[in-house]
Amino acid sequence: MLRELVAPILTANATKGARAGDGKSYLMPIAGRLAAALYVAHSLVLVPIPGRASQPVKPSETECGPEIVPVDGNRIWVRKQGAGRATVVFEAGFGNDSSVWNAVEPRIRADGVQTLVYDRAGMGHSMIDMHQNYSLDNDVHILRTVLSHCGVLKPVIFVGHSYGGAIGLVAAVKDARIKGLVLLDAVVPGVWSQHEVEKNLAAMRPQYDDIRKQAPELAKVAIPWAEALSQSAHEINALTVPDDIPIVEIAAEKGQTDPDSARTWRAAQTAFVVGHSARSFVLAEGSSHKIMRDKPDLVVSTIRNLIQRVDSK
Repeated sequence: MLRELVAPILTANATKGARAGDGKSYLMPIAGRLAAALYVAHSLVLVPIPGRASQPVKPSETECGPEIVPVDGNRIWVRKQGAGRATVVFEAGFGNDSSVWNAVEPRIRADGVQTLVYDRAGMGHSMIDMHQNYSLDNDVHILRTVLSHCGVLKPVIFVGHSYGGAIGLVAAVKDARIKGLVLLDAVVPGVWSQHEVEKNLAAMRPQYDDIRKQAPELAKVAIPWAEALSQSAHEINALTVPDDIPIVEIAAEKGQTDPDSARTWRAAQTAFVVGHSARSFVLAEGSSHKIMRDKPDLVVSTIRNLIQRVDSK
């Protein structure tokens, strides 16, 4: 699966003006698939926006959006709905927009909790500032700014898929509002080993020129993200997450197609919970990497259980 993450092709509906993704992954292996990049020009929402000045943020009432929030030159689409003491924040994996949560978020909101979904910079309805260097820290900064803009207070239950899980873990260390995490086949410490990163960058870098020629808008996001992988991996692998934060790691039985990567992911995900009483491991049997699509009932029940744990404290 890391090979697919390091070599993303953002695919979208060929129909011009359709929302990128529509619940489908933008990720495809680059090798042998470069022709698919020709579709990207119809629906990418990436635009160069000069300047890096932070925009003022302000808390809102119960509802927030849907609206566009300016963050350091980026324009971030966000929607907060519902009411309740807890707020469940959903974070998609790299190459996905917030529509991947369509089978989960409404059910959680119907339970009487607040929910927040948003599109990261360059995904879905959000626009990315091309002048910024891509980094995990900047993704975390954008998330926290969006939460503050929408007046989100503790406790926050964070639900993150794949790379989105890494964003959540870093955010949990920095932001006291996050009181629990549900991680779906997520990037946790040890998943992005040095060998995994080097192997996949070696496979992708020879493709850069073709990507720039055939999908220049894609190249502005995918290549910087890939080049940031080493630093992102270093940060997540060195991360120390407080033991008292309840975390449920749901691993996909069929999440990684490469056998070596599958072993690396499973070993890292298991090691992340062993010896930590507040963390637990759940195997999503038969599921692909997209657990929220393949096993929505499991995801919903896990979120509900974690909300009860946090509420009982």
